[in-house]
Amino acid sequence: MIRSILASILLLLLTIPLVLSQAKTRLLPSNINKPSINYYAPFISGDGSTLLYLHDYTDEGHHAMMTATKKTVSTWHDGIEVNKLINRPTLNLRGGYSLSFDADMMYFSSRKSGLGGFDLWSSKRRGNDWEAPKNLGAPANSRENEGAPCLSPDGEYLYYMRCDKMSEYGGASGCRIVRSKRTNRGWSEPEDLPGNINTGNSQTPRLLADGISMIFASDQFGGVGGLDLYMTKKQGDEWTEPVPLDFLNTDKNGQFVSTDAKGRYMYVAENTGRNSQLVMKLIPEDLQPTKVMRIKGKVVNGETGDPISANLTIFNVDERDRLWNEKLGSNGEFAIVLNEGASYDLAVESRESGVMYYSKVFDLHTVGVRDKQTLNIQLEPIQLKKSYETEIRFEENKAVLKDNSTFELRRISNMLRKNPTMRVELISSLNGYRSDSIPSDADLTEVLVDSVYITREVPLELDTTVLLKDSIPDDSLSLDSTLVDQGEGKDSIRYEMVEELQLKYTYHNDRTEAEVTAVKDYLIERGIDESRIDTSVKIDKDSNGSEVKPEEPIEIRKMFLQILEM
Repeated sequence: MIRSILASILLLLLTIPLVLSQAKTRLLPSNINKPSINYYAPFISGDGSTLLYLHDYTDEGHHAMMTATKKTVSTWHDGIEVNKLINRPTLNLRGGYSLSFDADMMYFSSRKSGLGGFDLWSSKRRGNDWEAPKNLGAPANSRENEGAPCLSPDGEYLYYMRCDKMSEYGGASGCRIVRSKRTNRGWSEPEDLPGNINTGNSQTPRLLADGISMIFASDQFGGVGGLDLYMTKKQGDEWTEPVPLDFLNTDKNGQFVSTDAKGRYMYVAENTGRNSQLVMKLIPEDLQPTKVMRIKGKVVNGETGDPISANLTIFNVDERDRLWNEKLGSNGEFAIVLNEGASYDLAVESRESGVMYYSKVFDLHTVGVRDKQTLNIQLEPIQLKKSYETEIRFEENKAVLKDNSTFELRRISNMLRKNPTMRVELISSLNGYRSDSIPSDADLTEVLVDSVYITREVPLELDTTVLLKDSIPDDSLSLDSTLVDQGEGKDSIRYEMVEELQLKYTYHNDRTEAEVTAVKDYLIERGIDESRIDTSVKIDKDSNGSEVKPEEPIEIRKMFLQILEM
């Protein structure tokens, strides 16, 4: 009986963590959620670092805008009230705010002096507070009412609603969702999203971290009550038919929700019994957005540590599509989001000559548990005789350049053009040399041929009329003849001593010569003079000068660029 009770307790203890890990609703901690206060409209930044929300515990009886930042993975610092330059409940559209992916910018809606009605405003983060807001101006704003702006993760597009009517607490009506693109002169003339989204009153767009999933609210699709939430995905130039978010929709209006880049939980205000609290609702797996890799970086001068004038370029290697090509700001910082399912080539290049570039290829066909990286990039002056590892790669078991290598080769070409007196050496390095007398492995694609001479005796009868050359192979060499006495009564037999030439084949994986030749040929095709390019190879040797052939070698191939002259 006791053993049975103990087994039951053990089983219960083992199942508790599983139940907790799969909780469909999680309440935000008590230093944000006070039991006697109502909370509304949570917006979490894409990187998960910052939260904006409202509460009703104020002396004036209006809602106050609050901000909180993450302390650890699961804890938050206490919320801080946003300054009165932004926090204007009698002027702002309630819940009509958002954060950029890395929370350095806030966008919100207000009817304070502008172009007419409610306008879009932005404020830059300054420590734990925010700077004086700026009106986004025309054509993003107009004489109509603009509200609920949401910036795309890459900062290129701003999604928002443009409405016939709008009020601080009364919400909005006659709305359509539009999109404006960032330009050198500000935001472009907005374009309406298609008719399968804009059906008469579509509001509060929330573009998720993958850049293709969007949540919005509408009362025009025959939902369960008031404004319901829907999700659509961008496929090329089209948007899929909206799908209702049944795990969130109720008979009340629902529109102010958000999620971070992990896309596993939705932040939402929910009535928990006595009042409205901020909770995290588990998103069904089939509705979770595409996984992403979050990359934050800072580019500095490698000698001084100061920010440096540079360009950031990112290509989707699989689709050969350029995703980013922009100048970095004065602080040299950047934050980007790359979707699962492709490889990406990232490069930072100085706009000055004499400075080495930085490059890295991210293979994100599968994003694992580690979904964020920090890059501290130091661009250094090009150094003579220094070898720089490159992102040049070859097709498996071949000396054929991979498609993603062309991005790196173009950078090398550009560097040589910017530095016309530069000479370089291409170095192909192989660690893990292997060989066999037969092609026992698909990687043993190269062949060495050695000449081997083997001496043998060829018996010839004395009365033969067959010429010697017809008796031995064409590639054999006749040395001399001897007469061998077989004894009395025996016929004497002449033996021809023949040295035969045979070929010995060795199959190996050393393609270094072919690799540097392929790279050199590409650079010449790009207009670089052949006299500026030397080539060499490097294969690990043992103490006797022979190629290293470990029993279980780990093959490592690298291509280096050494600067010979400047």
